[in-house]
Amino acid sequence: MLTDLHTGSLEHRDTALAIAIVDAVITRWITLDYILSTLSGRILREQEPRMQAVLLGGAAQLLLMDRVPPHAIIDESVEWAKTNIRPKAGGMVNAILRKVSRTKGTKRESWGHHLDAIPLADGTSLGLVGIELPQSGLERLSIACSIPTQLVQRLENQFGDPTYQTLHTLKRAPTVLSVAHARETIDLPILSAHDSPLHRVFVGKRTELVELLESRNDIWVQDAASSRAIDEIDVENATSLIIDLCAGQGTKTRQLCAKYPQAQIIAGELDEARLSTLATRFGDNAQVKVMHIDELFDAQQGGADIVLTDVPCSNTGVLARRREARYRPMKQQLARLVPIQQGIVRQGYSLLKAGGTLIYSTCSLEHDENEDMVQWMISKCGLMLTSEHRTNPKGLGQDPNALYHDGAFSAVLRKDD
Repeated sequence: MLTDLHTGSLEHRDTALAIAIVDAVITRWITLDYILSTLSGRILREQEPRMQAVLLGGAAQLLLMDRVPPHAIIDESVEWAKTNIRPKAGGMVNAILRKVSRTKGTKRESWGHHLDAIPLADGTSLGLVGIELPQSGLERLSIACSIPTQLVQRLENQFGDPTYQTLHTLKRAPTVLSVAHARETIDLPILSAHDSPLHRVFVGKRTELVELLESRNDIWVQDAASSRAIDEIDVENATSLIIDLCAGQGTKTRQLCAKYPQAQIIAGELDEARLSTLATRFGDNAQVKVMHIDELFDAQQGGADIVLTDVPCSNTGVLARRREARYRPMKQQLARLVPIQQGIVRQGYSLLKAGGTLIYSTCSLEHDENEDMVQWMISKCGLMLTSEHRTNPKGLGQDPNALYHDGAFSAVLRKDD
């Protein structure tokens, strides 16, 4: 089970290293599991949790990171095992991690499904010495990219060859800013061009990003695929009441405010922490009213011109950003999520006035949550489809960040007059 990382009183550099190690382990868990289990002759998942942790963290540094010398990684891992597991655990950790270190080969320009290499985030690959990936194509792709075989199979069913979509999940997703509603110049050296003219790629330091976002409220972090749900809707500006039913952190609420400056926007949420965040973000914005979902339904039945339902989903379109989502059992996830999505749509429908517009959006690639859901809305709710759009993830490690897109889906439907 994944939990939040607590870095305590670590210095900045040590904190950054700890975060990088955890990120590498989460991103390549299946890859590391396979290598460690093969080299040790023991199934990693059957080891006690702390043994798994020290081996995964050590292997991630040895194979995927270059900041610390191998001997220092092994020595530190051994001492940690002695202190936090038991004294004799250090010998086992030492033996296995030394094997991992000897397995690290040289970098190559690309992967090409080679059995003796694993793909890396930048589009290159790392050669493996004395170990090979499975012969089976799907199993090899699963281990190489750390994607469960069931999810690789779903990608194959949808895209044919799943290699591109699977490799995409390894890319370091860039920070993309929405500038569609920028009121002043955006010709800044820390912003580079994006494939979408409504977006820019941030290329500066994190402190510069914080300063930029604090100094301007007309640009914000948002991928082009995500913003498309609002940017491309065609509903007249006479709209007076818009409800963002699953407002979350308020990103699409900001879009709605900018696109419909004369409308009242209600940002609805169920989660108390998110309600607090929304209240802080829009506290000085007279256009936006933050409301708990229960209060919203009591006050706004049948009164909205537009209802946005940006529903919780499987996140399979944003695995390059939400790396832990790849390990969620997809069949169980969909069985849980689809009824929730249907319930939210029914709630959104009840809030619409006659002739009103419902916008449905996800960051999922699954037909169950997208096209199939649209057909359900048409047949069960009587909504009429105006448009729908799917954006598949784009961008591999070697591709320029200007071409990067998350995956997303959106549909615009109309309630009968």
